[in-house]
Amino acid sequence: MREKNRAMELYRFVCAVLILCYHCYFFGFRGQEDATFVGFYLFVELYFILSGFLMLRSIRTHVTPQLRQDAVNTTVHYMKRRWLALYPHHLLSWILVALVLVFVTKEMHLLDLIQIGWTELLLVNIFGFVRGVSINIVCWYLSALLFASLGIYYLLLKNEDAFLKIIAPILLVMLYGTLFDRKGSLSNTILFTQYAPFLGFYRAVADITVGCIAYRVYEWMEDVEIPGEPVLATVLELAVMAASWFWMYKHGGAIDFLFVVLFFAFVISVFRGKSLFSRLFDNKLSAWLGKQSYAYYLNNLVVVYPCLYLFPDITLNQACLICVPACFVLSVITTALVDLLPGRRKERQKNRPSAA
Repeated sequence: MREKNRAMELYRFVCAVLILCYHCYFFGFRGQEDATFVGFYLFVELYFILSGFLMLRSIRTHVTPQLRQDAVNTTVHYMKRRWLALYPHHLLSWILVALVLVFVTKEMHLLDLIQIGWTELLLVNIFGFVRGVSINIVCWYLSALLFASLGIYYLLLKNEDAFLKIIAPILLVMLYGTLFDRKGSLSNTILFTQYAPFLGFYRAVADITVGCIAYRVYEWMEDVEIPGEPVLATVLELAVMAASWFWMYKHGGAIDFLFVVLFFAFVISVFRGKSLFSRLFDNKLSAWLGKQSYAYYLNNLVVVYPCLYLFPDITLNQACLICVPACFVLSVITTALVDLLPGRRKERQKNRPSAA
């Protein structure tokens, strides 16, 4: 059995590309009439839900009863592996964005990097120690992911059923309710508010919890035979893709919360692997593209900032045509550089799943 569905790896990469288009809009064309890509921030929800799904899958597959008994040390070990896997990508992208801001756009001085950027470097920016300014603002996602996963992983080890059946529903109502009440949508939750610590953290906790529930539903459905499932799954996945594009291309708002439900169903369907798309995209190319997705996301501003600075009069579509391939080339290079770090090859071989 493979730990990850390779079709989902392709979708992760596509989401990273679409989020880049949103960042082109957000940092250069926000407020324009007839702007596009305005709702593509929602693909971060799919990232978080997928993380929750895979986290519970890892627990159910690899964590023994003995390890569950030692929940603290097991959680620390899990988070250490996650942090070591993600931090090199974060550090490299942060340095590149800092160089752009100092030497290309000249918006900051070297001293600013120390005063402003230390919370991002340590990935504690989710707690709002420095408000209103940032270096590589997109790294809020990693900070929220790591700290939200820390608490949820521990709770799952201590009492999985209690978390999923009692704590999770309460969390979802409380957190999504807070986001709806304060923002009316899932957009701009990276902005600090008076509601501590950070609405993006609420977003991460809620979405990861949804992903955990999705895995339990997926597990329950493993032995269930659904008549006509290949057709139904293909229609479902196509409908989610089409709804995502046609709504998010021009809109965002209260309907955002509906897409959490759609992504919930989408992740389960893709991992069941019965649809035409799941089978078609379950290949090595998809896996390779998925491997670039973290670097692609984190490198967004490395290309967006200089593009908008050097070409201030271009349109949003032209900015995307420049930034999308530029970020791809950069991310292939930075991913390859990270893979050269000592221990990375050994860790990849250790975690490489065996074929069924």
